[in-house]
Amino acid sequence: MVRFALLMICACIPEQQAKNPQTLSVLLSEPPESLDPRRGTSAVEMRVQELIFRGLQRVGDDLSVVPDLALSVTSSDAQHYKITLKKNVYFHPCFDGTPGGTLKAEDVAYSYTSLRDPRVGSRKERILADVEGITFADGKGYDLQINLRRPMAAWMADNGTLGIIEKACAEKNPKAFAQHPSGAGALRFVGRDGDHRLILKRFDPSLAFETMELRVISDETSRLLELLKGRADVLTVTPSRPLLAALKKRLELNLISAPGNGYSYLAFNMRIPELADKRVRRAITLAIDRASIIEHKYLGLARPSAAMTPPDHWAHPKGLKPSPFDPKTAAALLDDAGWHTEAGLLEQPSNNKGKPVLRLEMRTTPEKFGRALSLVLKNQLAAVGIDLQLRINDWGTLYTQVKKGNFQLVRMEWIPVLSPALLDWVFHSDSRPGQKGSCAHVRDCPGDWIEGSETTSQRYSCSSGLCRRSGGNRGGYSNPQTDALLRRAERSVNKAEQADLYGQIQTLLGEDLPYVSLWHEDRVWIVRKPWSGVALKASGSLLGLLQARRTEGKL
Repeated sequence: MVRFALLMICACIPEQQAKNPQTLSVLLSEPPESLDPRRGTSAVEMRVQELIFRGLQRVGDDLSVVPDLALSVTSSDAQHYKITLKKNVYFHPCFDGTPGGTLKAEDVAYSYTSLRDPRVGSRKERILADVEGITFADGKGYDLQINLRRPMAAWMADNGTLGIIEKACAEKNPKAFAQHPSGAGALRFVGRDGDHRLILKRFDPSLAFETMELRVISDETSRLLELLKGRADVLTVTPSRPLLAALKKRLELNLISAPGNGYSYLAFNMRIPELADKRVRRAITLAIDRASIIEHKYLGLARPSAAMTPPDHWAHPKGLKPSPFDPKTAAALLDDAGWHTEAGLLEQPSNNKGKPVLRLEMRTTPEKFGRALSLVLKNQLAAVGIDLQLRINDWGTLYTQVKKGNFQLVRMEWIPVLSPALLDWVFHSDSRPGQKGSCAHVRDCPGDWIEGSETTSQRYSCSSGLCRRSGGNRGGYSNPQTDALLRRAERSVNKAEQADLYGQIQTLLGEDLPYVSLWHEDRVWIVRKPWSGVALKASGSLLGLLQARRTEGKL
């Protein structure tokens, strides 16, 4: 109610247009910690970096990777990638004022190999874990080859979007470069005011504005006030659902939406005996009324999910449909598994009376919307007889416990899901984290070891005398058929074959149910008139801002 009152009050506040009509003012909810593409790993960092830097590849509208700085990327065996660069691509001026040069093979090689430079302080060294070397005939030329230690068809899709930097500039002073970065993107860095404001200038002459101002405002009410008062032009943070109807009525605002590629799900710990039973997991899946949740909690701005990849993703399985809402079948499955359920849902309830109640615990966070969703899920499972208790944790505690495998159920999100190679990290048997035995060298750990590799074939590394491995398979899922399909997909260089394999994998996961796929939430941006042309991309990329223009005369 307070927020609706705020919007009503704002209707009476005199509007103040942005002081400089040549500046596009964009609101974010959190700051990018680093603008150096070798360092930042958060979603906001990577999205802001895209404005300043370009990679060999970029994410296309169907969420596949397409060439960017690379004229072509070819591979015959998923282990050796031949890259030909575009010519006449210029870098921004360096932090010391020297003019930027043109893109060459040595810049690409340096951008990757410098990830191991301790002066850079990169958090992306893992990119090089499977790289045997980068070769080129002439560093000043346009051809190079990236050689991997083993076939990995998804390596370029996962790592080819790394922002390329100019070697001659960055190697002068990595610390100074990180503070004043320069790439080959459409906008060049000018300066920043701590974590509050970032100023970028036009580098691509085709842009219809001179300056982009990125302003960080963490509070939602304050963000909306800035927009309504005319002190900001674009809000790139989806507002709370109850506010959207009121905002849509504002004549000075345009709401643009796009299907999102984030993935909301329930994860099961399959080491728990009750949840190791697929009948129980299936019953939970069928007891959830996704359509009702999407209508009432998301105001229709979400899509029921059938798999980790959204329906418009190139690797989404053809014909796979979300699980239906079917409480009768859910009750029958619980009854068959030996658990008490609601008698009214069974055709022969007499034999169910003495069976025990299935009691489970789900971790969730205390923020209002997430907790409300968890209460809805609790009530829907209660309708088929499952007693779901909620354990409220702050995000840091919840994530720490999940990484340790200390959970029964947990509701979480992947944001965004771009590469289907993520399926390997989440569901392959060798992605179950843990430790196994002592070691003096990585070769002492389980699995085969290739000379120079940091891990074995079973993904163990030798750390502090122990064989350890990390991964996203925290629920303990294991299926040899899934593993075999993931291995085939890893080695395939044919996109059609990859799409088929990833489709088979996700269909199999839909049968095994290590996760309950819930929904893909839509994104909503708000653009203040007279600005138009802004495109909200499926990936959530800020590159759609580059098409912005004012409709009232020229800038």
